[in-house]
This record gives sequence, structure tokens and C-alpha cells, in this order.
Amino acid sequence: MTHTPATRGNNDHAPKRYGWLVILMVLALSVGLAVEPARAGLNDPTPSADDKDKKEKKEKKDKKKSESDDDDDEQKEEKKKKEKSSKKDKKDSSSAGNRAPSVGLTVDAIEAVTATIETDPVPSSGDAADDPAIWINKADPEKSTIIGTNKQGGLAVYDLSGKQIQYLADGQLDNVDLRDGFKLNGSEVALVTAGNRSDNTIAIYKVNPDTRMLENVAARKVKHTIQVYGSCMYRSPKNGEVYHFATSKSGDVEQWQFFDNGSGKVDAKKVRNFKVGQVVEGCVADDDLGHFYVSEEPVGIWKYGAEPDTGDARTQVAKVGDGHLFADVEGLAIAYGKDGTGYLIASSQGNHSYVVYRREGNNEYVKKFRIVPGDKVDGAEETDGIDVTTVSLGSAFPNGVFVVQDGFNDRGNQNFKLVPFESIIKP
Repeated sequence: MTHTPATRGNNDHAPKRYGWLVILMVLALSVGLAVEPARAGLNDPTPSADDKDKKEKKEKKDKKKSESDDDDDEQKEEKKKKEKSSKKDKKDSSSAGNRAPSVGLTVDAIEAVTATIETDPVPSSGDAADDPAIWINKADPEKSTIIGTNKQGGLAVYDLSGKQIQYLADGQLDNVDLRDGFKLNGSEVALVTAGNRSDNTIAIYKVNPDTRMLENVAARKVKHTIQVYGSCMYRSPKNGEVYHFATSKSGDVEQWQFFDNGSGKVDAKKVRNFKVGQVVEGCVADDDLGHFYVSEEPVGIWKYGAEPDTGDARTQVAKVGDGHLFADVEGLAIAYGKDGTGYLIASSQGNHSYVVYRREGNNEYVKKFRIVPGDKVDGAEETDGIDVTTVSLGSAFPNGVFVVQDGFNDRGNQNFKLVPFESIIKP
């Protein structure tokens, strides 16, 4: 069979077209294979090495920032705590003298009693209130008063509800005491004395029974011959004379006798002096038994004769470190009982307690107690001066009252606390 030239020419181009198609398909397949991994890389959850590095850096940065933020939060919290603590410290500091110290109990038991009345605070801040004395209104015992010293500036008189009814800004008065029955200008008066540290004199007053106020009756400025630190009074059972004892930081004691100068005023003359030892302040005299007790603050309690001619013979009643008495030994007071019985009470300032001894015989130890916070009145700590009476003062104090200076009053400046005596010694 013969073929025409046209038919043969078409058949010659066919192989070329198929070759190009093959080449195009190979190229297309190659491009597809190259592109697919790139697409797969976009959707592949497994990160590349670069991505890992970037992620790690980012995590480190975030962690560092987080730690920094935590540190800032901790620092802020710590700052808040410090500010809060600082405010508390400032508050505590602003009420210095008002916050009671922590009290550690001693080995033997200490009874706890509570005060029922507290006096108005003294006008001076800091260590100011110091020593009380009880004036008994014989006409109406419920109208008796408490006379308290403000050693920063004066003397205050309080009624039995604790309200201040008089204040005398007469100087740095310390260790007040009184005695009834002093003969002055033809009458018997309650004589009140205190040591005035401002000018080293004896402050001398009488109680006006009608007004219950104090009136100055000093004939002159009677100067101590020692630097007065404490004082107390004594009325002799032998001759009825009234005396003033003055104590000092040097350990010296002097005794003065009061007398009417003939013009309705009180004068004094020194009749005795002796040396106790180290610092002495608190003292009390027994008007019936003729004893003079004095606190040698770091040592203990000494008993001397109270009459001017008894010299310096003495007996140690109690010793610091005996398990009952802790320095400083401060105020002393006598609770009179029947037939020479009763109690000698001491302020054991070192452990915020009060120690009771028998008044008679060799002053045998009886017990000790603390004044703790009650329902309405706070407790008493670091007590300086004390006083006591067993005379009934009416419904509030039917068996007498024990009065103490409080070194840490919770409602302002220092003041005095009143404790029914039956809370201490059962009737």
C-alpha cells in the first residue's frame, strides 16, 4: 500500500508532542513534591530547630518576667508588712508607759486579784504617778479620799470612785503619807507630808474635813539634809509625837519631828539620821509596835526601831532572791489587825507582785499576789508606792482597801488602782 506524503508528515510530529508532555508532567511533579514539604512544614506540629530556640528564649524571658513579678509582689507584701509593723511600733511607742510588760510566773504559785476602781490618770506623762495615801473620813467613811503623788509636778486628791477632786501643782512630790490627831492651833488635824524633790524640802499640808481638800500649813521651807528620794510618817505610841522619815538614793535616812510653831503652822526639827546601805526609797512605820521598815531596793526589807533614840540596830525581814521578793523592792504598807496582828505588804517590782508578811513576831512570810486585769479595770505592773487600810469605807470597800500605783495604765497616763482588801485577805 502506498502512502500519500500528507499522511506521513502528521505521523512524524506525534513523537515530539508526547516528549514535551512527558517533560511537562515531570516538571509539574517535581514542583509539587518541592512545594508539599513546605506546606507540610507550616502545619507540622513538630517545630524546627530555629523555632525551638525562639520558643526556649521566649519561655526564659516569660519565666524571668514572672519571677520578677513574683519578687515585686513579695517585696510589695514585705513592704506592707514592714509598714504595718512600723505603724504598730509607732502606736506602741506613742503609748509608752501604758502597755503592760509580759510577766513570767515564778516557781511557786501567785494568787491573782482584780481592782474594782481606778483613779483618773495623773496629768504628767511617762513615769509620773508614784505613791498613794488613804485619808479616812471618820464622819462618813464613804467620802474618804486617796491622795496620790505625781512626781513630775504635784499632788492629786481622788474620791473613792477614782475621780480627781483636787490637784496641787506644788513641785516634784514623792512618797506621800499622813497621820491623824496632830495638834495644830488647838485642834487635831490629819497631817499630810511628802518629799519635794524640786527643792529638797518637806511638803506639809492638812486635810480640811469639810471640803476634803488639802491646805498648805508649812511654817517655812524645811530643807532635808540628804537628797530626798522617799518618805513616810510615824506617830509615837509613847508620847504622841509625829515624825517624818526621809530616805535617799545614797542609802541614808533621816528623821524629823513636827511641831506647831504657835501660829497655826507646822515646823520640824531633825532628831536622827543613820545609814541603811544602797538605794532606799519605800518605808512605813508601825504606830503601835514602834517599828520602822525600809526597802533597800536591790537587797530587801529592814526593820529598825522607830523612836528617835533607837539607833541603827536592825533585823532583815526579807531578802531579794529568797523566792518571794524580787528587786527592786519598792513601796511598803501596814494592814493593822487586832491585838498587834496584821500584815506588812511590800511591792516586789521585779516580778510585778506584792508580798505579804505577818506584822507581828518575826514578820513570817504569808503569800504573794498579783493584780490582774478585770472586767472594767486593767491590772497593775511595776508598782512603786502602795497603801492599805482595814477600816470599812462603805459598800464599795466594806473590809478596807489596798491602793497601788500602776506603772502601765491602759487608758492614758499612769494612775492608781483600788482593790477590796477581802480579795487579798479573807475576813
